[in-house]
Amino acid sequence: MSYQNKELAVLHVCSLSELMSHEKEIVHRIGSTRNGGHLLLVDSRRLFKDIRVELTPEAIAETHAAYPALFATTGGEGAYARIAAGSGKGAIRVTIDGLFKKVAS
Repeated sequence: MSYQNKELAVLHVCSLSELMSHEKEIVHRIGSTRNGGHLLLVDSRRLFKDIRVELTPEAIAETHAAYPALFATTGGEGAYARIAAGSGKGAIRVTIDGLFKKVAS
């Protein structure tokens, strides 16, 4: 079953630098998705597809090399589907402020 939001414009990402330049929009899309923070933790690649962020294999490889935890999770169809279909009123709320660790200046 697809939980893709067809109202969103597709965001094509070909590199890590492009992904970083679109971080604010992607975080907004995650935050606007019911249980988006949980879904990111369960299966980030699937969530990106559902929020219409299309990553090339090169973008995935670059991102995984620099930030291996971002695309490390693939939680399986059942868990993702249950969370995506949930009411969003769970005891724990996951809020995403960014995709990448910020370096203090």
